[in-house]
Amino acid sequence: MKILRVPVLIASALPLLFAQSGDWPNIGNDPGGMRYSTLKQITPANVSKLVRAWTYDMGEPGGGFRGTEATPIVVGGIMYFSTPGGKEVALDAATGKEVWKYDLKEVTATGRGAKYGVSYWPGDGKMAPRVVVATTDGLLIQLDAKTGKLYKEVGDNGIVDLKVGMVEKYGGGYTPGSTPAIYKNLAIISPTTGEQGRYGIAGDPRAFDLQTGKEVWRFHTVPQPGEPGFPSWGVDGWQDRRGPGAWVPMTVDTANGLIFVPLGNATDQNYGGSRPGPNLYATSLVALDANTGKMKWYYQTTHHDIYDWDVNAPPTLIEVTKDGKKIPAVAQSTKLGFLFILDLLTGKAVWGDEERPVPDTDAPGDHASPTQPFPLKPEPISRISMTREEVSKISPETEKTCKAQYDKAVQMGPYTPYGMMPSLVFPSSEGGGSWSGASFDPGLGYVFVNTRSLGTMAKLNPTTSSGLLPSYAKQKIPFEDAAGYPCSAPPWGELMAVSATTGDIVWRVPLGEYKELTAKGVPKTGTPNAGGPIITAGGVLFIGATADLMFRAFDPKTGKELWSTQLENSAVNTPITYSAGTASKQYVAVWAGGGLGDFKTSAPGQKTNLIVAYSLP
Repeated sequence: MKILRVPVLIASALPLLFAQSGDWPNIGNDPGGMRYSTLKQITPANVSKLVRAWTYDMGEPGGGFRGTEATPIVVGGIMYFSTPGGKEVALDAATGKEVWKYDLKEVTATGRGAKYGVSYWPGDGKMAPRVVVATTDGLLIQLDAKTGKLYKEVGDNGIVDLKVGMVEKYGGGYTPGSTPAIYKNLAIISPTTGEQGRYGIAGDPRAFDLQTGKEVWRFHTVPQPGEPGFPSWGVDGWQDRRGPGAWVPMTVDTANGLIFVPLGNATDQNYGGSRPGPNLYATSLVALDANTGKMKWYYQTTHHDIYDWDVNAPPTLIEVTKDGKKIPAVAQSTKLGFLFILDLLTGKAVWGDEERPVPDTDAPGDHASPTQPFPLKPEPISRISMTREEVSKISPETEKTCKAQYDKAVQMGPYTPYGMMPSLVFPSSEGGGSWSGASFDPGLGYVFVNTRSLGTMAKLNPTTSSGLLPSYAKQKIPFEDAAGYPCSAPPWGELMAVSATTGDIVWRVPLGEYKELTAKGVPKTGTPNAGGPIITAGGVLFIGATADLMFRAFDPKTGKELWSTQLENSAVNTPITYSAGTASKQYVAVWAGGGLGDFKTSAPGQKTNLIVAYSLP
């Protein structure tokens, strides 16, 4: 149900703007988020010789439900990041030694950090390079990249209050959903707004001029009267609607002046009685003109979202070769286990898509969208439903227990809704596709994704929306055996490569293991995972992500595991690689901060946040 698609009258070719230096200046390395490095020192032949080069202990607690989802960046041999406790830190990327540290308590009483990390602005020739920080309590600041000092000439003595123009009616906080996306002199920010309750602050992306601190443009994620898509919320469902915002990074096409915004689900999250219609632009990938904020196209991955299928991963800019023609494209993985590959300039599915009928909900006063979009290629990247025979059989006891649970739940295949009776939703609202999204190797022409195949038992219970309207909220019931292992048949986590030439899955392998199960003769199951892979021109793929706390290297051509080492904590983020030091040695670093708190882990972790770096001897 794509109501509006505005032609993009700009360049038709996608330049592959991966970083040519040894830096890693953005979360995804290049602005388009490919997570690809041209470094070649580490290869399949020598990766097994990697040793830990240094460890930086933040001295701050790790763990929790999601842990720390931040990814450090590296520019000119300096690594920059924000700690959960509100410290902005610069390290010598070759040694791990501190260069400077800035305490956010100097600008905010809460001292809350930037959960997803920091951004880097190279300046404009007159203004020196800056580290750009959007704090979790809604402030935008800039620090001198060399000294760490607050740049006070912008905003109110160096502070731009992002809450202004957003929270006056409903109060409360304003939490940026991810690091600011940088385009020219603009920092583009969207908040994460919560998922329950109809009323609250908007999730609108806004652009701020880094030279003046002034707001330049704003895009309404819930269309206002007279704007395209306005009728999609019913008669008054748009009014004062909370969100949808973006809680994962946006990506930028600098050549064509576009920014791609992955938007969350509508509120109330699992009940749509107050918002009949498809609810644009919730659960959509939206392409905006980065200079003006005007929409170029959108693709809604789930209409009238009552499943918690928000677009949970940053889009990745790739290049598809189809019928001998090169097509600039966007790869968008989803919680439901789909990988949508869309033409970058039009938003159309490169290999086609179709609307298929899906089940209705039995929630009073609500109806599911009668159809949902399914990509024709590639095939689902995770299991999107399961049969009774697909329960786990790792032991006779597990099979018996899991079948008994299966028999008590409603199961209607893909897009099974949360209902008044317990239902088996597959995959669970944790995904499917990982929050880190896809990576792309322009040499191989492969897209890499890691996924979970886990279901959840769930039902709706009566509640109220912001204390005002009758509503329903989901209750999640673990679908697992007595020992805490998933009740669906393995693999529970996978890593795979998808050809950007054919749309086919080239290889897929289990990602992670429970050693106590493999010791009993159970084939490697994979584990729940979060965080994504990076690729190097040297021919190595690196990924942490797993519940077994391992950091691994794979051959991106075949999926063969080449190297692994155990971390102190799980790494629910994406690693980085860079060159630093007088010898320009290649390093691979990852943040080990714990997380995956709702899943069984097979090894204990220290409750601290670390950054660890590896290199060849």
